[in-house]
Amino acid sequence: MSAKFASTNIPVVWLAVLAIAIGLVLRGVQYAAGASLWLDEIALVKAIESNNLFDLLVQPLPFDQLAPKGFLLVEKLVSLAFGASDYALRLFPFVCSLVALLAFARLAAFVLPGAGAGVAMLLFAMAAPVVSFSAIVKQYSSDVTAAILLTLLACELAMRPLNARKAWFLAIAGAVLPWFSQGVALVVAGVALPILVRAGRPDAQWRSRALMVGIWVASALAMTAVAVASMSAETRQYMHAFWAGGFPPGSFAGAFAAAWPWQNVRLLFGFGAQASLAYPFAPAYATLATIGCGVLWVRQRRTAAILIGPIIATLGAAVVGQYPFMDRLILFLVPALILAIAAAVAALYEYVARYSQPTAVLVAACLVLPTAYPVAATPPPYRIEPVKTVLQQLQVAHRPGDAVYVYYGAAPGVSAYAEKFGLSEADYAVGGCHRGDSRRYLEELDNFRGRARVWLILAHALPRYRERDDILAYLDAIGTREQLIRAEARSADWDPQPAEAVLYDLSAPERPGEVLAGTFALTGPASQEPATRCGRGPLGMVRSEFECLDSPAQGCRMVETAAAQPH
Repeated sequence: MSAKFASTNIPVVWLAVLAIAIGLVLRGVQYAAGASLWLDEIALVKAIESNNLFDLLVQPLPFDQLAPKGFLLVEKLVSLAFGASDYALRLFPFVCSLVALLAFARLAAFVLPGAGAGVAMLLFAMAAPVVSFSAIVKQYSSDVTAAILLTLLACELAMRPLNARKAWFLAIAGAVLPWFSQGVALVVAGVALPILVRAGRPDAQWRSRALMVGIWVASALAMTAVAVASMSAETRQYMHAFWAGGFPPGSFAGAFAAAWPWQNVRLLFGFGAQASLAYPFAPAYATLATIGCGVLWVRQRRTAAILIGPIIATLGAAVVGQYPFMDRLILFLVPALILAIAAAVAALYEYVARYSQPTAVLVAACLVLPTAYPVAATPPPYRIEPVKTVLQQLQVAHRPGDAVYVYYGAAPGVSAYAEKFGLSEADYAVGGCHRGDSRRYLEELDNFRGRARVWLILAHALPRYRERDDILAYLDAIGTREQLIRAEARSADWDPQPAEAVLYDLSAPERPGEVLAGTFALTGPASQEPATRCGRGPLGMVRSEFECLDSPAQGCRMVETAAAQPH
């Protein structure tokens, strides 16, 4: 890499310190905020709480959840030692995010000299999805950490001399990491060949390097076998349908027509998914990453192969239908892509500086500064489903005798936090999931006609089904909206829906010719999509308290609960 870029008047050490400081602050703010657990977190937490350690590690997880065994082990031990509070369960992902920040600094210094490493560190420190997942009870933070550490180990193994102590350390560390990240098995597959090519050379240590790779591969294969064995056929089918966009269409022509995998690459760099980097001009940064891979290949071929190999392996796994190349499941590839972007920035700086140093500085700044926009425009803390905030305000506004209807998407969050805010199970009724048949929600709400105070709690309403819109439109038509409690969700890389509690007066008597559930005009679709169908996944955590009969005349009737009775 160019000495010119390394010799700019930017103090490299202070650039690295600044990057680490920014990363620590962003991640610390995210963890300290104590945001509500969101749907997928709640499902995994329930699995951790309800299973003993043995069953947690060998049995299929409930609610179609998947997680690495090492991650589950640590989370279970943490819950036993410190309790199952939100902060305790998010401690391990948070610690992983801090380890990743420091490990990435070392990896960047290994791959890129001088200020190029500092640029990479700044990009990683401010990467919105990495910050967001630093305080989420899911394995994505450990995915990123394990990928960085294994890549660093691979670089050490391929390019540094070995002694017995170092060889044992590399063997054990590389064997342990796949148990904390299923995606790291693909990193092992991607780095194995570049290391073996080095190991195949006739030097004194080629046998040791080949042995290290063999140990890593054996551990990754064992982890994969255990993960597959502890996954039910139903969960496998559910996951394949949910992540269908991460697999190519069945034919080359179909893949070409769908621009696969370009659309997923664009989404990773752009905006609209939970693991999007949310960079402005996303295609430009995808192009920069490609250029950077080329630069590294020309200048540091073995290092480039170690960084590019996992990307190729992940794409290959998607092509054969084994691992989706999509969204947060490929977050572990982001560190390598960021290093490639930084390599391209350094190379462009070097080229332009031959003609004009000030212009080169301007070009580098124009490429780096937009990457800070996502967290600058929408800084943490990020909140996906802020149900706690709504329930806290509802605790003040709720009166004895109020009826509470919980939309099915909000039910897991309400069940997790209701008692903390004075709402017992007897105080609310949970609606059913009726995606593609929104009229059923209206029939359920008809059970509350005649009540003067009825609360509707909404969260996790998918915009594609327009259920929230149809429900609110119907209630506005049959009653009077009295109060709105709204907690905005917050993210730098996608648009999560708010959590809401809406109070209605539905006491007006029904009159002939008035609005009815059976004839109300709906705006949502009349069919379910396979990836979001009812009855599977985390939405199966809370059962509905309504019985919906086949006959439209009978509608959906509430079962006899305290919430069904007027007070």
